[in-house]
Amino acid sequence: MKKYLALLLGLVMALSLVACGGGSSTHSKDSIIIAVDADCETMHPVNTSTAIETNLINQIYDTLALDNPADPTGDMLPRVAESWEISEDGCCYTFHLRQGVKFHDGSALTAADVGFSLDLCAASEYQGSMVDGMDHWEIVDDNTIKVYTASPYAPFLRSVVDVPIGCKAYYESVSEEAFSQNPIGCGPYKFVNHKEGDSITLEAFEDYYGGAPAIKNVTFKIIADVASMSVGLKARQIDFAEIDASVRSTLESAKGVKVESVDATTFAFVAMNTQVAPYDNVKFRQAINYAIDREALVTAYAEGQGEVNSNLLTPAREGYSTAQKQYTYDPDQAKALLKECGYENGYDMGKLIVAENYKLLAQIVQSDLAKVGLTCELEILEFNAYLDKLMDGDFGITCLQMALEGDTQQLSLALTADYIGMANNARWSDERVEKLFQQAVETVDEDERTAIYEQIFTIVQDEAVYCVLFNPTMLFAYNDSLDPGTIALEGYYYLQDFTWKD
Repeated sequence: MKKYLALLLGLVMALSLVACGGGSSTHSKDSIIIAVDADCETMHPVNTSTAIETNLINQIYDTLALDNPADPTGDMLPRVAESWEISEDGCCYTFHLRQGVKFHDGSALTAADVGFSLDLCAASEYQGSMVDGMDHWEIVDDNTIKVYTASPYAPFLRSVVDVPIGCKAYYESVSEEAFSQNPIGCGPYKFVNHKEGDSITLEAFEDYYGGAPAIKNVTFKIIADVASMSVGLKARQIDFAEIDASVRSTLESAKGVKVESVDATTFAFVAMNTQVAPYDNVKFRQAINYAIDREALVTAYAEGQGEVNSNLLTPAREGYSTAQKQYTYDPDQAKALLKECGYENGYDMGKLIVAENYKLLAQIVQSDLAKVGLTCELEILEFNAYLDKLMDGDFGITCLQMALEGDTQQLSLALTADYIGMANNARWSDERVEKLFQQAVETVDEDERTAIYEQIFTIVQDEAVYCVLFNPTMLFAYNDSLDPGTIALEGYYYLQDFTWKD
């Protein structure tokens, strides 16, 4: 009955798209409707915290360079910077900006805007790590800027070129709220309006230096219900959306809909507060790692759309090694470790806190833990309330997903003392690991860096800092008359690459 009601609700909501002017199967090829499952809180270029916000920023703002979606580990694609070079000592990065780049208000982009954006990013609690290592910058002329690091910092280039470039004059002329909610960038699309809880609209920037986009009008339609999104795609009222694994088979068999999977370094995991007992005991953490049936979890939670993995690193990431400790489902080993911890007769862990959207994940984890004698009560929280507890360390154990894409150095955010209360959800640190991460950024030789990261993640796996469960597979569905180009690693997309087929 519940399933029937959900499908009925989905049909009603999908039909409401038409009633509300959401488009039809014959809408203009100058427009596109993209469904997203949540609203965005901000369009500040460097204060975003969700994938939805990041994908919006990718359309409105531009960067110095961009990883090639078709070859993320290859040469970067020039964007606002047409070229760059690194000094012999590895401490100075000179960026030569292309001329004629304009912001959406018609003003010219200069090196001063790049410097401003770097400082804005450095001050951000969300994206500040993108400019880790930066010491200062120096403007040579309107089209040239030098960015300095205090010492060689190997991952710096690939991070700093990703900083969205904002307009310094606009920032200084408006309030922080206006800057965040009415963005002016230099990207291929201009912000038009935001109807809270309903939609966000953009329009093509005809003076975009890379050429005006083929699709002129973009609507991000907020549809939280999975069934509604699926019905909308099948009815061709929605042109493009990231979808839930539960509707994959339905959409793959639907006429006029194409489904595509995209790799991601996102990981689903159990985080234990290592600052409190019993999670400060490595054997207890190892027991939890052995207690989870990851294969069954991927089937039940992700409809089989994910790769089982107990390592923070995906196998393709620098520093991963098959020699590192692998945690497989072994309830007998879990019980033996719990016995060594003094919990032969079981243990009540109290509350397992979780945000509403990870309730099912937590229920599966709760069930597996109970099989080895570890009981807990789920506390389901509204997302912001959950985040407050997580950041304050007001928890013992939790379940969630996180993405720390880019260079392997980004994983330091989950493993070092400076980020406790932020991405370091385990609230764990180790002097050896701190030193090795610092050594890694000062090492230019790639083989040497890889060896250092292998040392780090050997320690992390031995210490069972996290209980990593799997890497989700991202799924996108779209109108088969649409060509979305290459959807990048992590599911980032660039609408200037989208075209409608003839």
